[in-house]
Amino acid sequence: MSFTNLDFIFLFLPLFVALHAAVKGKVRNAVLFLGSIVFYALAVGKFYEWLILLMVSAVMNYLLGMIISELNGRSRKAVFVCGVLFNVVFLVTYKYAESFLTALLPALVSAGGKEITVPDIALPLGPSFYTFKNLSYLREVYAGTAESEESFIDYGAYLTMFPQISMGPIQTYKDFKPYLKSRIVSFAGISSGLAEFILGLGLKKIFADRLGSVWSGIETIGYSSISTPLAWLGIIAFSLQLYFDFYGYSLMASGIGEMLGCKTPQNFNYPYLSRSMSEFWRRWHMTLGEWFKENVYFPLGGSRCSRVRLVRNLFIVWVLTGVWHGNTLNFLLWGLFLFLLVYIEKTGALDFITENRVLSRIYMFFAVIFSWMLFKLPTISDFGVYLSRMFPFFTAAPEEVYALDWLKYAKSIGWLFVLGLLFCTPIPRRIYEKIRSKPLIAVPLLLLIFWYSIYLVACSANDPFLYFNF
Repeated sequence: MSFTNLDFIFLFLPLFVALHAAVKGKVRNAVLFLGSIVFYALAVGKFYEWLILLMVSAVMNYLLGMIISELNGRSRKAVFVCGVLFNVVFLVTYKYAESFLTALLPALVSAGGKEITVPDIALPLGPSFYTFKNLSYLREVYAGTAESEESFIDYGAYLTMFPQISMGPIQTYKDFKPYLKSRIVSFAGISSGLAEFILGLGLKKIFADRLGSVWSGIETIGYSSISTPLAWLGIIAFSLQLYFDFYGYSLMASGIGEMLGCKTPQNFNYPYLSRSMSEFWRRWHMTLGEWFKENVYFPLGGSRCSRVRLVRNLFIVWVLTGVWHGNTLNFLLWGLFLFLLVYIEKTGALDFITENRVLSRIYMFFAVIFSWMLFKLPTISDFGVYLSRMFPFFTAAPEEVYALDWLKYAKSIGWLFVLGLLFCTPIPRRIYEKIRSKPLIAVPLLLLIFWYSIYLVACSANDPFLYFNF
């Protein structure tokens, strides 16, 4: 089950919101916890062991938080370190087990002399997100910025809250704790949250999924057989798809949170308007960036240190950011590329570009496009082939390339590219904010977006959110 599933939209969500609003006091936390467990169980389906992993993680971190709060000195630090190690090993084991086994396979074959096959290991749902919530909780308790949670029901409600469990945003415990004590559920909040949910659904179905058809077509044709215009069209379409897919999810999660009386932290702030890569990552997936800043970068010393330590701190953060997203080489290279650009920007070497309105746009266009190529293309070979199609003057064009292949997409969804670029700016949101208080305009608009999105859901195959993979 996902947010774009018809059963979720017409059954689970309205029934859960109604039940949550009907109960009062601490019972609401129990409803939120149990409802989130039901959502997770429906989402994982036959992979019931994923639910067991989630509960083991919840119980262990709840107990670790309680123990840390009761200890002092070296014992306190030792338990905290053990908690960090537990969560890191937990995440690495269940997210990267298949990659480790595949890498070890040649050595195992040589040692044993028998043919060994690595079983397909499905990636559990959401461990990257709920493990990071656990880690930040333990750090907050250890640092004394938050008290340990005494109620397992309340901690479970925070950790498993279903709008956030599969793809974030990564909300800290100290930020969420006030909502564990009291949540105001009102008709105005439910109405406003529903509107945000509909807007997010529209971004996902109308923009992200339809723009994704360009990249799907390119993968069917083969990277080496596309024309140069289609190569550029494809990577721009993917850049827009990724943004609207994840931004749409974040709006839907924020809307559900508002229906439940909770404020969800902002996750996107028009990142494609950034004039530097450093600024881009302050605007893109903001809760992940904040998590790394608070839990890795600052504890290492941040930027108030020597040049050598600054390089080390940035290197660690961006390598971890890369491997957090995936276990293939391209994600590591993607993280290293971001590290290189961010470090160069911090030295001031690119100030003449980032401070110029025109040059900064040109710089970020190519920097973002190049970074998403590393993010998307799984092998160096694929990256090289795709790059050669974008810049064919460096290589001979393959004979099988059809020069007008891009026209098919330009004619069918060219208007989406124009609207997509517009929706990367604050203009549509500003217009909506002006009309949202006018029901005669806002309600028909939202109904149109909702039912058109539902039509697209009913007509299309299952298009999961891209960040489910991470």
